[in-house]
Amino acid sequence: MPPLFVFFSFFTKEALESCREDILRHNVRSLFITSLLTAVVIGLFCFFPVLAEKQLDTCIAYLITAVVESCVALYASSLFRHDKYKPLLVIAGFLVFYVSLMVFGIFLGIIQSPDEHAAIVWVFFVAAQVLFVIDFWQNLILNLVMILIFSIFAVLTKPFNIWIFDIAGSIIAGMAGMVITRYMYYTLIRGMLSKRRLELERNRFQEQSIKDELTGLSNRRDYLQAVTFYISVCQHVHQTVCAIMMDVDFFKNYNDFYGHPKGDIVLRAMGKVLQALIDEERVFAARVGGEEFIVLWTENRISEAERVALKLRQKIIDLQIPHEKSLVAPYVTASLGMYILRGGSTDSIEAFYGNADAALYEAKKQGRNCIILKDSADNTLRKVEPLPLEQKPGHR
Repeated sequence: MPPLFVFFSFFTKEALESCREDILRHNVRSLFITSLLTAVVIGLFCFFPVLAEKQLDTCIAYLITAVVESCVALYASSLFRHDKYKPLLVIAGFLVFYVSLMVFGIFLGIIQSPDEHAAIVWVFFVAAQVLFVIDFWQNLILNLVMILIFSIFAVLTKPFNIWIFDIAGSIIAGMAGMVITRYMYYTLIRGMLSKRRLELERNRFQEQSIKDELTGLSNRRDYLQAVTFYISVCQHVHQTVCAIMMDVDFFKNYNDFYGHPKGDIVLRAMGKVLQALIDEERVFAARVGGEEFIVLWTENRISEAERVALKLRQKIIDLQIPHEKSLVAPYVTASLGMYILRGGSTDSIEAFYGNADAALYEAKKQGRNCIILKDSADNTLRKVEPLPLEQKPGHR
């Protein structure tokens, strides 16, 4: 297989798109380093006695090119600092970089002696580009155009027996640069893709560590992180935090009668209900035990908090999952203990959980399939009465 096409057999379009930002970031770094080094080297040549007789116009050409390359380095540095990795911005920097070198190389070709090799070195440098934001064919065309431009100027400025070698050297240098660039491309992209795969795997493992496998909700570990945040908001920002501790009524009876696979289906249904609540009310929900779930959110209006709790209870009723062994209804229901932590309160995580659990215990004590609210303002317990329409079990 020809070397120029080696990367096509390994990288799909989707793979390249997945690491596009990494490629652009690499290009910005390359643009900065290359232009800075070029500016330093060309600037030093202006004062270093390479030639026996140095003309004033030669020194000016060196200085102008060094200044332009310094500006390109500053431009690349600005892109890097402001995190602007847009293809057009990166290409613009590279084009200025290459045009500056092109003018510099042509100028040397005109004013220097016929055996001056600086222009040939420049062509090889330009051809071995690192501009990976464009595809193979655009890259090839760009190289050929640069070689063509140099060849035209070589014809206009040198005798026949000299420029024919310059053109041949330019073509060889350009093609060699393409091969080197493609292998560099392959090595860098392979490294980027490997890094991206590792990141995806790490993120997947991290997500799995905080997600409940059965319901898709957050697990107890994620809940502990979330409740720490909510309590901090309550203490420092004086926002009221609401919590609902929910338990599926007579779930053990359900498992014993219908079997554990059916019980898992019920838990998944609870997960879908809570996921819908997350999407609609912007709350946090987690499975913290076998059939126990907890919901957290901030809400200063108690009437709104009660509305969310009533909405959750009704969504579970609307599932109408048969439960012949329930002692409160012929379908699956849940008891909800609601705890309101007023803004500025200093409950610990354990106290917060305990108060929500106490409200849930009271809900079970009062017949289940109901909502008991506990307010941190006075530690009173009261029942949240459903709307008349919600008292009809078969209503949807």
